[in-house]
Amino acid sequence: MDCIRVTNLLKRFGKTTALRDVTLDVRKGEFSVLLGPSGCGKTTLLRIVAGLERADAGQVVLAEQDVTLLPPRRRNIAMVFQNYAIFPHMKVYDNISFGLRMKKFEKSEIRRRVEEAMELMHISSLGKRLSSQLSGGQRQRVAVARALAMKPEVLLMDEPLSNLDALLRLEMRAELKNLLHAAGTTTLYVTHDQTEAMSLADRIAVMYSGELIQYAAVQDIYGKPATTFVGGFIGNPPMNIIPIRNLRQDEQQTKKVLRQLKPPSHIPFEELSVGLRAEDVQVVAADATQQMQHGGWPIKVLVVEPLGAQLHLSARIGEGLFRAVAPPTAGINEGDTVFLHPQNPHWFDAEGRALSSH
Repeated sequence: MDCIRVTNLLKRFGKTTALRDVTLDVRKGEFSVLLGPSGCGKTTLLRIVAGLERADAGQVVLAEQDVTLLPPRRRNIAMVFQNYAIFPHMKVYDNISFGLRMKKFEKSEIRRRVEEAMELMHISSLGKRLSSQLSGGQRQRVAVARALAMKPEVLLMDEPLSNLDALLRLEMRAELKNLLHAAGTTTLYVTHDQTEAMSLADRIAVMYSGELIQYAAVQDIYGKPATTFVGGFIGNPPMNIIPIRNLRQDEQQTKKVLRQLKPPSHIPFEELSVGLRAEDVQVVAADATQQMQHGGWPIKVLVVEPLGAQLHLSARIGEGLFRAVAPPTAGINEGDTVFLHPQNPHWFDAEGRALSSH
């Protein structure tokens, strides 16, 4: 059953169209992430679901109830913002209980819910501490606990980890998804960080310029990108996108290798682009004559980035950069010529839409 369903949403700010015909569903108990670059419309969509903005057209349904015209207080939602919005002069317990007290719950029910939420977020020992005395990670936990204590149908989160340092973000990502699944909470989460999105989400909605480009499970977003934008936005390094028409005419060996990857036969080769993940390209430093005989693709390495478990290599192919990875023991240096053996190509048409290989 869908817990969140938005249909054909349109939102304009003056002459700027923030959302164009966006349709999205989130199943009960699911953790869905809105992902995209700044200005793509993801926060606007979240605010429309929350009732903080009103769409110019379209419908919002929460738990089978049409809430398109309802104010936030009547939507049974909770929201966690980037700045957490907790009261620094209040103790942790009072912060978490604030919403329940505003709704005039019985004191015994307030205590039960607050203690349950604090235990879930591992902050039971902080109840009497002032919020101003907490670390960033602790304040984030208080904000989530306050939201969970309300037992909302839907939890909306707008980049809640972006103010934390890298190590704490990693720790909180690992805990957050597990905690929300344990609570059975349906979550819609906004981020521009693709690593964060992939580690947290059951499904990812990739947005660009006000449109929903692809909405799918994490592995499908990564392994079956619907467009060149999705392929290039997801992954580190991002997918290499090579427009065949941009290759210089003298790069015959490059074109030969790409043709060996069996592009779709119903579209002229020059109208295609090929996408290659860095991990799908074997990098070999070997004798040039030997590799040419085996169909190797020679490139000159421009930059070598040692990143512990991998070397990230950058080279120029046609009019763009190509990125590959190699083991740290490969002994590859800047200026070396290496030979690539690509596999698992993703083919795209002239408009950047994914094609079948058959």
